[in-house]
Amino acid sequence: MDIHALYTEITSTYAEKILNWAVRKTGCRADGEDLAQEVLLQVFLALRGQQLRSPEHFVWKVAHHVWCNRLRALKSCRTCELPEVLPDGTDFTHDLAEAEALQDSLARMRRGLADLSRTQREMMILHYLDGLSVREVAERLGTTASAVTWHLFDARKQVREELTMYNDTSAVYRPGRLTIGCSGEAPAYPDTQKVSDSLLRQNLCLLCHSGGKTLDELAAATGVPKPFLEYDLDWLTKHEFLCLSGSRYYTSFIILNQQYFANRLEVYSSAQKDFLDVILGGLWAQEDNIRSLGFYGSDFPAERLYWSILMLFTSYCSRNSSLLLRLKSQDLCEIRPDGGKYFIMAADASTPLSQLEPRGWNDFYGICSDFCESGGKYESYYWLGVHCFAAPENRPEIVSAAAGSRALLHQAYCAASKPGFSPESLPPEAQEKLAAAVESGLLGSPENGYRPGFVIMTPGQLARLQNEVFAPLLEKITPQLHRLSERFFKLHRRDFPRAGEGNITHHVYLDLWSFGIYAMRSAVNTGSLALPETPAQGVPLTLVLIEQQA
Repeated sequence: MDIHALYTEITSTYAEKILNWAVRKTGCRADGEDLAQEVLLQVFLALRGQQLRSPEHFVWKVAHHVWCNRLRALKSCRTCELPEVLPDGTDFTHDLAEAEALQDSLARMRRGLADLSRTQREMMILHYLDGLSVREVAERLGTTASAVTWHLFDARKQVREELTMYNDTSAVYRPGRLTIGCSGEAPAYPDTQKVSDSLLRQNLCLLCHSGGKTLDELAAATGVPKPFLEYDLDWLTKHEFLCLSGSRYYTSFIILNQQYFANRLEVYSSAQKDFLDVILGGLWAQEDNIRSLGFYGSDFPAERLYWSILMLFTSYCSRNSSLLLRLKSQDLCEIRPDGGKYFIMAADASTPLSQLEPRGWNDFYGICSDFCESGGKYESYYWLGVHCFAAPENRPEIVSAAAGSRALLHQAYCAASKPGFSPESLPPEAQEKLAAAVESGLLGSPENGYRPGFVIMTPGQLARLQNEVFAPLLEKITPQLHRLSERFFKLHRRDFPRAGEGNITHHVYLDLWSFGIYAMRSAVNTGSLALPETPAQGVPLTLVLIEQQA
């Protein structure tokens, strides 16, 4: 019989019988479970490389042998000599020694857990920490219940102490994940990639970001011997990911985590009346003026039209507010040790960063645009991915395609907005693009004249929108933008005391830019914007083309 099949047969046939026998022998459920697990483990170990004619005889022979060994151990314990001096209740040295022994045991237990195979370690965590049954663990990991039982017995043999886990040392058995990248000018293989390639370096940055850690603390937290840690700590310090103050290491850049987004949400929630409501009220009050500009889509229902208006206002503010222009200036970037000039952008990927409500507002894909200065070269498009259409794969082709294809799409889409449009007026390759846009929902059906489902403006119409509607509103909210920036600076300096000032400033810019997302969310909550149910319905909402005039 196959060895795995034999394991399965023995577990299903004898596990319960052995447990009942062990409980009767020990007179205690907990001791009986330990004895039963030891019996099954010894059975499995003894089975390796053997053929059995009588499994039942073999199992009970091993059980008897294990029980005799246990009795001998207990007898040895009962006949050991008493110490010459017994603690009298007033001497605290016994308690100190006990605490020291406990810490030593916990350290050895954590090291034992870290040394398990990945499969056994995950099974131990799922079963003993997360509380999943053996069957649930098997379903989660795609294996059998008998295999899980065997691995748990084998792992428990290596880690005999009861599992007691601490958050400060969780990196030993379930290391964190750091997503890290650059914003700015980076070399071909930046230092951020070297951090991303090393799980240990990721976790050292995560462990030191909320407070300084000593070498001893990091060794205990990661389970890595100090001589090995010192190399990576020296590298991270030399390359300015960590800084050393006294004996403590601190992360020198901001890491986006759940607390970061909770703080941002709290700031914008407290600014609802004086800031977000002012933006929404100011834009909706200009509805007649906006529609009078006569651009394609100006007759869309307000709950659809204002998605693009809010997106355009967000873009306008980021490019025209003196505060935001100063905050996002690349002049604040310092030359990095790898020769690049960039800000470090990082997020704790260990846990979901879903702090925005209602559900679905925890992500966005920043505004894509093609030269967005109203007084210069003509713009071809704007688009923002948010809510259900935030993922990069939802980007419309005119945003993600190569330059030649974008020009062809731009020509086809703008032509389709004209009265009396006929596909035959386009070159063959543009006609193919037209059919794909109909299928994706960006354009209407042939029966409806291929009408685009998004806004199309001329440069003159965009300039009027910016000058007549956006500029006065930006001036009105500028004092509140300054107050919000002060709050964000204070939060980041408190939570990331060793982060560079340039890194903090860049994140304050991103926090302020996000007002557009919170404004959209607020408008959805009040029913002023219609929420798309699918990505296909959402993609056209924030797409705006700027039509080139002859």
